[in-house]
Amino acid sequence: MDRTPVGFSRRSLLTAGAGLTALGLAGCGAGSQPGSAETGPAEGSIALLTPIFDGTDGKHLLESVLLPKFRQQYPKVTVSVDYTTYDKLDAKITTGLAGGAPPDVLMLGVGWVEPFAARNVLRELTPAPSTGTYAADILDSCRYGGKLYALPVMLDSRMGLYRKDLLGKAGLTQPPSTLDEIRQYAVQLTDRQGGRLNRTGLDFLSLDTRQMFETVLFAFGGALFTAGKPTFQDERGVAALQWLTDLQRKDKVIDAGFSSTTTTSLPIADGRAAMAVAHNNWWPTILKTHPETKDQLAPFLFDQSKPSIFAGGTLVSVSAQSQHPWAAQALARYLGSADVSLAASQQRGNVPAQLSSFGLAVREGRSAGPVRPVQPEIRSARGRDAGLAADPQRVQSGRTSRIARAAVAETGIGRVGENSHRRDRQRGPEIAVR
Repeated sequence: MDRTPVGFSRRSLLTAGAGLTALGLAGCGAGSQPGSAETGPAEGSIALLTPIFDGTDGKHLLESVLLPKFRQQYPKVTVSVDYTTYDKLDAKITTGLAGGAPPDVLMLGVGWVEPFAARNVLRELTPAPSTGTYAADILDSCRYGGKLYALPVMLDSRMGLYRKDLLGKAGLTQPPSTLDEIRQYAVQLTDRQGGRLNRTGLDFLSLDTRQMFETVLFAFGGALFTAGKPTFQDERGVAALQWLTDLQRKDKVIDAGFSSTTTTSLPIADGRAAMAVAHNNWWPTILKTHPETKDQLAPFLFDQSKPSIFAGGTLVSVSAQSQHPWAAQALARYLGSADVSLAASQQRGNVPAQLSSFGLAVREGRSAGPVRPVQPEIRSARGRDAGLAADPQRVQSGRTSRIARAAVAETGIGRVGENSHRRDRQRGPEIAVR
């Protein structure tokens, strides 16, 4: 089961941009940005739209633990919560804008601030809060035009994950350190009997296809965008697609349909996979479904030469149309605090956005997630997925992201119907990215 916010930092961003354009919000109807830094009383009824704090546990954390603490500080503020998913977040926002009643506080993905701020959808956070506890590169995703419009709440990462016990049985004492080694390990660790796949050496079907492809693309030295132009279809993108295609078609490491983003049991947890392209928020799922495997799981980087992991994240911002902006800003600052960041990350298995959260976790004996040590490194990865951010006009169409996803799909990766009548599909990614 993949609880990844699908399209976390790219697909929903692009769709959101397209939705704004369709509503004609580029120049009007989105509210006006206050120009002063004056403050007012934090009071009134405000609405929060959030794609996190999902499920029974998340709702309990937010409404029974975190918001009561906020109300202790601001007794004149009441908060109503609208829960959604990242797949539906852009529609929720644009519907609210079109109706003239957007939520006061919005939780967004990395890469969403720029297009929304460019259209005066978001309000600048004034006076500017202290940002010394955040890594500088993480804050870049919260700014537009030199102004701060959001605060980070939690981060996401994608990484390799391997089973120490299964590698050990195969005589492999260390995780793979290069792409060639990953492929060699994957072939060696794959178990078939009578043509039936019992265990895949590398599961790359349980993670969202786009996020999986980006992880491999970056390991090949590629990028989605360079200087605002798409480059995922260059020779490095083709090489990444070919690598994935060969693992399935030539090496027979995995079969179409062996797993998917909707699987109820992750192969890396139940022993049907020795390695996987993984998301950090698989951790809570694994602890619930297969706690006996937690000591056998360990992460590895797909590209050891670069100290970074593909990262997205969740930000909190304030609507420019809020009728209670100071109450909304107070809630946004609270949701971006170290304690909330740690609690939310712990519930979802994410990485806290504030560097100070790690000290808090140590002092309180709380877990900050399985990839806690990589947070200082994770900060450098964000720009590789944010090529459109510098030019908000380029997000007027979701076509670019759909091309990236379609390119992977056209290779036949993970498809049940590989015997398509389209003969050129059998020729692999060279056709797909043409």
